[in-house]
Amino acid sequence: MDNSMSLWKGRVSTYWNEAIRYLRLIANSGFLFTVYVLILIGSSYYSQILKELPEQFPTIWIFTILFGLFLTKTKIRTFLKQADIVFLIPYESNMKSYFKASIIYSWVWHIFYLFLLFVLLLPLYQLRLAEEAGDFWYVFIWLIFVKGWNVITSWTEQRLQSESERISHFSLRLIVNLALTYLLFSGANFIYLLSIIILMATLYVFYYQAIAKKRSLKWDRLVDVEERMVMFFYRIANVFAEVPQLRGKVRHRVYLNPIVNGLTGSKRSVYQYLFSRSFIRSNDYLGIYIRLVGIAGLFLYGFQISWVQMILFLLFTHMVMMQLSTLWFHYDTNIWVDLYPINEDDKKQALTKLSFRMLMIMTLFLFIILLWSSSIGSALMILIIGIVFSYIASHHLIHRRKRKRA
Repeated sequence: MDNSMSLWKGRVSTYWNEAIRYLRLIANSGFLFTVYVLILIGSSYYSQILKELPEQFPTIWIFTILFGLFLTKTKIRTFLKQADIVFLIPYESNMKSYFKASIIYSWVWHIFYLFLLFVLLLPLYQLRLAEEAGDFWYVFIWLIFVKGWNVITSWTEQRLQSESERISHFSLRLIVNLALTYLLFSGANFIYLLSIIILMATLYVFYYQAIAKKRSLKWDRLVDVEERMVMFFYRIANVFAEVPQLRGKVRHRVYLNPIVNGLTGSKRSVYQYLFSRSFIRSNDYLGIYIRLVGIAGLFLYGFQISWVQMILFLLFTHMVMMQLSTLWFHYDTNIWVDLYPINEDDKKQALTKLSFRMLMIMTLFLFIILLWSSSIGSALMILIIGIVFSYIASHHLIHRRKRKRA
């Protein structure tokens, strides 16, 4: 492989051309507006929460654990594919530039994520830690350096064969990162910070370099990590647009069969059965639904103003509706379904029934939370709005959305 950088640039360009297309669809779906509203509502409550924090609040430990874990958990984007295991392994010695570019690319993105996390926690940092720890940029530069060490050492760990070895090395880095972040956020003397840096350098030069010399890269591991990262993005994009590349992972979940029977009802059609079973078993539909409902419950529990609860409720039910609409396309690439003599109206009716049931389950769950945490009036308001929205969304809005996507 004489020009590995050309291959790397081509892979990155191909990925981002596709990713940008999905990001545009996500932006046009109204999701960014949802995020914007949540930021506005959250920021107003954020300042109030900070004012009410007790003096004994363990700020330094929260920062230590959050940033320690964030620094340690490091994945490297390589843009490798399954076929590379066969065709590129013979040229591994000529791909140093390719992998170096992947390491730098990953480091830059991790710095961006680190910056977002720090900015999110900046008000708390300024309130409780800045006086001892120092200026934002002083701390952030330290974190950038430490993240670079984690990226390089994590890359070396991709040469380890067993999962137990990788876990033990992850634990080693976690201990080092926790020690440094605690010293950093507690405003410790520079000598203590320097001692941790010397330890990091020693580990890399005398230990990790030895691993790099003795062991070869585990290409199957690199491809597996890359595929999981790409599939994670595809699963998010699939909520807003049909993603043909998304691999359908089926989980049997026999213990949830009674729920399938409840979702299909007494009068079963083919698509009622297929949609219900796919929702429970395929592509993490159920997992995303549970997470959205759970997050909605936490938000409604945390915000006690009625009009804010109403806006949040509508935003989250709309997001659930968008997720459910992707079921319409789930069997588009399955030729066996086309063998059934079923017209499109039956398919439409099946999606309507399933989406109405799932939206109503969400409404009832959030209604119970509000009965417990808010006034009866607020709970009844959400219940009424939920029933009306569930009907409109399942009978009309969800079908407009799938027509746009088709």
